[in-house]
Amino acid sequence: MSKSSEFDPSELVFVTTQVSDTEVSAVSAVIRGLLREESDERRAAPELGQSAWQQNQRPIRRPVHPGAGRWRGFTG
Repeated sequence: MSKSSEFDPSELVFVTTQVSDTEVSAVSAVIRGLLREESDERRAAPELGQSAWQQNQRPIRRPVHPGAGRWRGFTG
């Protein structure tokens, strides 16, 4: 490829014989889309703090501690 940031479909080499123009276009479009997606992800700023999912993962109740006047276990 000419530049690391640009995709030139003319530089693709197909090992399979008798590849149609439509197939070349489809492969080029997929590769271009993947490269664009990857570069967009690299440019995106990292999220600061916790996501809503992480904030929602808090304990539902307080921990139960054994001891005098507290939970004593199951004596059945």
